[in-house]
Amino acid sequence: MKNNQTILAAGILGVLALLYYLTQTGSVDTRSIDVDLFKIDKAAITDISLTTGESSIELIKNETGWILDDYPVDTVRMNQLIIQFSELSVDRMITKNPEKHSKYEVTDHDSRFRARNSDGKDLLHLIIGKQGANYQETFVRAEAENEVYAVKSNLSQYKNKTVKDFWDRSITQFDVNQVNQIKFSGELNYILHRQGPVWSYNEEPVDFEKVVNMLRPLENLKASTFADNIGIENAFYQAIAIGFEDGSTLELNFHLRDENGAVLLVKVSGNDKIFEYSKSGLNRFKKEFSELTPDPPPAG
Repeated sequence: MKNNQTILAAGILGVLALLYYLTQTGSVDTRSIDVDLFKIDKAAITDISLTTGESSIELIKNETGWILDDYPVDTVRMNQLIIQFSELSVDRMITKNPEKHSKYEVTDHDSRFRARNSDGKDLLHLIIGKQGANYQETFVRAEAENEVYAVKSNLSQYKNKTVKDFWDRSITQFDVNQVNQIKFSGELNYILHRQGPVWSYNEEPVDFEKVVNMLRPLENLKASTFADNIGIENAFYQAIAIGFEDGSTLELNFHLRDENGAVLLVKVSGNDKIFEYSKSGLNRFKKEFSELTPDPPPAG
């Protein structure tokens, strides 16, 4: 009798475990469903909004690319977002019961993704719920529909994104071959000037390739993130003034974020954003004259 009770108890626990798995991973409706239910043409998307509570991010596509609050968006991050939402694959239907929407965090007050075309028509409007138990699925519900589905994608990562997560973190973007003068002032102090094919260091000729190789990282400096402001407590650290062949200039000013910290706050001329950049990233420009002179010819 005792053995029978043990077997019965084990059976009940097994059924409960199975039900828990089915309700948490979404394996409830085993009927055939349209796996492409939410797939859309990504080329038709011109407007994307991500909404969480009172916060909303709106990404807009114009003739130059994607922007957010009139500032360029990081191309890689934007492509990842578009591909992930335009190629969603439905795994299974979870429930049709509106009373269970809160359980899966897909109520009308939860996070949303909305993609529209150039005519303002909705291509996809989803409420983003919580992740499934396997963390490879997300529960979603289409706007104005009761059905909750599990899709094969981790969409929860987009529920609390900010504008700083999408903005392009490029501090500089230029061709070093168009540069004819750079002035370092602050912790580093020297001037590089190019006259035709000849570079000089404080008016002394130096090796062309060594200078170009040293300056190459300046072509595309990347920030770690964005800062809100530069205050009086953020002491000046370094300035880099870059002159180009066409007569234009670019100025970068670096300030210490913390007195003894390893992060700098960067302000770039013509850009109202404040970037954060590694202090060690400027070490590559700590060059003495002797380090940029031509190598002696090999001994005969």
